[in-house]
Amino acid sequence: MRGDFAMKVGQSRKKGFTLVEVLVVVVIMGILSSMGVVSIAGAVANARVKDYAQNTAAFFERIANDANRMSKPLCIKIDRERRNPVFLVYTDAACETDLYDSLVLETPARYDCVSEFEDDLFESFCQNEGSDNSDWSNGVFFRPRIGLSAAPSKMSLCIQYGDDRVFGGIVKCANKNMILPVWNSGDAWLSL
Repeated sequence: MRGDFAMKVGQSRKKGFTLVEVLVVVVIMGILSSMGVVSIAGAVANARVKDYAQNTAAFFERIANDANRMSKPLCIKIDRERRNPVFLVYTDAACETDLYDSLVLETPARYDCVSEFEDDLFESFCQNEGSDNSDWSNGVFFRPRIGLSAAPSKMSLCIQYGDDRVFGGIVKCANKNMILPVWNSGDAWLSL
């Protein structure tokens, strides 16, 4: 009889979880979910900067095509005074009046890192040409050329996503007739 009682006591203790077991499972779930949030945030930053680079390259290509179509120089200038980064396109030679078009990217994109990666960006895609970027503060001119892109022969621009170390950009080499979107989230620039 005494053995039956001991067996019943032992069986009743095995029917639930202890507080320590529940806490261990909760801690493990918390660690795994925090790792997932960090990786999702990184994926969002990468996707956004790639999207910014592709949209900026497409916008610049369209402006180059419009300059050739209209047989008129167009000037692109970055407006740094606004909260969102804005490219303003003008039809006048001073790049200040006669607004033609604009591109607005949502925050937290920034164009203020042009000088930080400018040479690395240009050298990665334009072999031994040397950087010859126009001064973005004074505007970059797209002049019509028959059979060629109206974009400047050499140009690069870097886009940063907020304060993250994730960068996108555009690059135009003299030996290529198009503006390429690129991105960098590590040590190397990659074409999109």
